Amino acid sequence: MLEPLVFPVGACVLGLACLRPTITILGDAESHFPANRPRPDLPPQIPTPNGNAIDSTSGKIDILGGTYVWYGLNFGCGEAFCGISSWSSPDLHNWKSNGFLFDPNTTSISTLCAESGNCGRPHIIYNEVTREYVLWVNAGSPGYVLFTSRSPTSGYTQLIDRALIGTQPPGTQGGDFSVAVIDGIGYLAYSLIDFTTVGASIWPPFNQSIYMQQLAPDFLNTTGEAYHVLPTDDLVNYEAESPDIFKRGEYFYITASNTCGFCTGTVLVVYRSKSIRGPWERQIVSGYTCGGQTTGVLNLPAPYGKGMATYLHQADLFSTAPLTGIRTGAHGHQFQVLDFNTDSSVVDLDCSEDRTFSASFLRGNTSNPSGNAIFATDSSGELAAYTQECGIPTNALYQTWQSSSTGVLREVGFNLAGAPRTDAALAVTVFRFQENADFFTPHYVWETLATATYGAANLSQALEVRRITVGGNTTVRAGDRLGIALTGSEVTPLCYLVRDKGQGGFNIKTSTRALFTQGPGQVSFRGKNGNVPPMKVEAGKEIKWYATVE
Repeated sequence: MLEPLVFPVGACVLGLACLRPTITILGDAESHFPANRPRPDLPPQIPTPNGNAIDSTSGKIDILGGTYVWYGLNFGCGEAFCGISSWSSPDLHNWKSNGFLFDPNTTSISTLCAESGNCGRPHIIYNEVTREYVLWVNAGSPGYVLFTSRSPTSGYTQLIDRALIGTQPPGTQGGDFSVAVIDGIGYLAYSLIDFTTVGASIWPPFNQSIYMQQLAPDFLNTTGEAYHVLPTDDLVNYEAESPDIFKRGEYFYITASNTCGFCTGTVLVVYRSKSIRGPWERQIVSGYTCGGQTTGVLNLPAPYGKGMATYLHQADLFSTAPLTGIRTGAHGHQFQVLDFNTDSSVVDLDCSEDRTFSASFLRGNTSNPSGNAIFATDSSGELAAYTQECGIPTNALYQTWQSSSTGVLREVGFNLAGAPRTDAALAVTVFRFQENADFFTPHYVWETLATATYGAANLSQALEVRRITVGGNTTVRAGDRLGIALTGSEVTPLCYLVRDKGQGGFNIKTSTRALFTQGPGQVSFRGKNGNVPPMKVEAGKEIKWYATVE
């Protein structure tokens, strides 16, 4: 039996993952999941692959190649299509980046993914007969585009033939979809967008409803009739998208949202039936999906076949995105275990802060990630209750700490996000100072150890780590007070991650870590008596940072 690990899973992983879920894994034994926080202003947990928050939208976690693989669209470049990346984890806690599933910059791919659908809603299934992983993406009509690979996480090549769908009348197009393998048989659930319903109304822009169909044995096409998932003839069912498929007991389930367009909260719909032919029953299990949109359900089989499987629901939390625009790499993800009633219906989603839930599952076979951000000498911590803020250039930030080791300071890093191709710019200084009082002392000059500048060409909308190399074999000693200054020189907001340790106030003599802020142009005393310094202390807070001493 492995020792238990306590860690966050959700909204936080992101490149921002979000509500605030954590998981306790006992290897093969029971795991406990404290529930997610329902509001974006509450601190998320953010597991990160070597410091970078996971940039995944419309993604899915599946068990592929004996491990947990999270794959999804990147939006950090600020375009409609930036690529499809994957991350692997042995425990849904430590995530390792695998890079792109295929090169997004080739002419054929950039042309394909500029089509309607933008290669969106990627789904991967494995065919045990052909021993190939099949990647389905949404890229215009007809049907869906396919890629195959011998590896679940790389090397995908596009097939010439598309997978067609059984129902696609004139004026319609396949939209969001999901593919799944259940008892060795492949299934497709897709929303059919009906553009003939487009009119002059403010909303909805069109109608769409879900169909379900079986896949051919090689999983490269559909076969047989497509069955309409339409329990009632109302607008909820005619505005259904982002489906996913799973089976529990006798029932097939399809989770879906209403038409949302990366919005900050939508209805979570669950359809269930004992046959893909129907009849289907519908539930609305959440009115706003905790501020997000559903992306899928991970089936966690019980270890060694003992006990019931666990179904882990995943959603994109666009309500946590600090940057504007519907496609942003800086948003959270929420995870919550689905519960079921005795009639096999799904219990309503619970967005309350204090709910807990449990599950049992096996670890995957991938290794844990590694790198400077993970094995840093000093840091704010890779797994902590972070939330995203966009306070630069409104404020200059000064994050300070006390070195725990003596040696050469090699590198300092922090997370940064901003809108690409703008006037945004950031000046960074790594420095050494003597005591906290220096920040309140006029004309104090720190010792500069390194500098760097980040402009529009260096920015991503995802919260990626920026690494500053400290040259010249700069030696620091245990107990030295160090800091990193972040100062924006333009008007475009820049974003970063902040944790509130909740440890009370700031002591000017004894506090060894502090986050100081300075408002724009505030460079002199203020106050009625002319003795209030322009520097403020964000008590108990620190940005996400690390430092490496060798």
